[in-house]
Amino acid sequence: MADINIEEEFKKLKYNLPDFRKLDEEFEISNIQGLEDKRFLSRFIRRKVNEKVIFFCRIIESILYPQSPNYISMVESRIFTEEEKQEISELYKRLMHYEKESLILDIESDDKASARYINEVFNSWPEIKKEMVVITKKMQKAWNEKEKIESYTF
Repeated sequence: MADINIEEEFKKLKYNLPDFRKLDEEFEISNIQGLEDKRFLSRFIRRKVNEKVIFFCRIIESILYPQSPNYISMVESRIFTEEEKQEISELYKRLMHYEKESLILDIESDDKASARYINEVFNSWPEIKKEMVVITKKMQKAWNEKEKIESYTF
């Protein structure tokens, strides 16, 4: 991989993709590991974008589906109202759609569709991030609620 300059190879891709630096800032594509053949760069970029989608899915899952023995998810989930959880569920559905779309593209290996995926997620990303900031700040706030934390018994 040391011989492959990802930014230079990115510029050679025939599909219309977002600006490299902006994409890199959000999804750290310059840090792609395991790329030995530049022919697969668009797939690796899609997978890197999908890593962030999956990461956000796991955060949301801890809120929507807290595990009983998991103290952290129980504390953080409890601070959200049912209405908020419904809104979070809608975001989760969008993210899961992207996650499954990437899975399909791993099976079908379509570079044009991978480029479309990258663009779609990138264009949706500002709104997704905005929603995730609200969610994570509220999760953080849960740790300041002393009486709620102390009420858990195991």
